[in-house]
Amino acid sequence: MLTLLLPVLFAAAVEVERVLALVNNVPVLASDVELAEVGALVPREPAESDADYARAVLDALVDLELRWQDLQAAGITTRAQVDLDAAWRATMERAGGEEALREKLAQIGFNEGPLRELVRRAAVVQSYVASRFGPFVRPTSQEVETFWQQELIPQLKSEGKPVPPLADVRPKVEALLRERKLAAEIDRWTAELAKRAEVVRYLAPPAASSSR
Repeated sequence: MLTLLLPVLFAAAVEVERVLALVNNVPVLASDVELAEVGALVPREPAESDADYARAVLDALVDLELRWQDLQAAGITTRAQVDLDAAWRATMERAGGEEALREKLAQIGFNEGPLRELVRRAAVVQSYVASRFGPFVRPTSQEVETFWQQELIPQLKSEGKPVPPLADVRPKVEALLRERKLAAEIDRWTAELAKRAEVVRYLAPPAASSSR
C-alpha cells in the first residue's frame, strides 16, 4: 500500500502550473505573467505595487489572447509582416540587456523561447493595429486645438510649467492625441471580442515573480 501511495505523495509535492484565466478555453498561465514581467512587455505605472502590476499584466495577456485568436481566425497571423529582430532587441533593452534578460529568465526557469513567442504575438498584433487603425486616427486641426486648450494647457499650468505656443509643440500634441485615439480604437475592438468570447478568471497572479 505504501508503495502505491508514493507516486501520489510525490505528485502532491510538485507545484502544478497555475491557470490564472481561460480565454475560449485557452489558458493564461502564471508563468506567462512571469515572462511578461521579465520582458517588461507591459509598462509599469509609477509607484504601482507588485500585486497591482501583476494584475495589469494578466489583464494585458488576456487582451492579447483575445486579439491573437481573432487574427488567427482571420488567417492574419501567418501573413503579417513584422520585424521580429527589432521587437526582440527592444525587449532586451527594456530588460537591461541580453545578459540581464538571460539571468532573469534563468531565475524563473525559462530560456528565451517562450518569451520570444509572447514578443512575436505582441508584434503581430501591433502590426495589425497600425495597418487597420493607424490611417483613421489622424487628428483634425480642431481636435488638436481642443485637446491643447482643454487638457494640455490646464495640465501644464497645474504643474507650474510654461505654456509654449501651440505652433511650437504641434507635432508632439498631434502624436499624443493620435496615441489616445489609437488606444480608444484598440479598446473598442477588444471589448467587442470580449463580448463574443468566454473569458474566465480563476486566481489572482502572484504579488511578485518567484523563482521556480
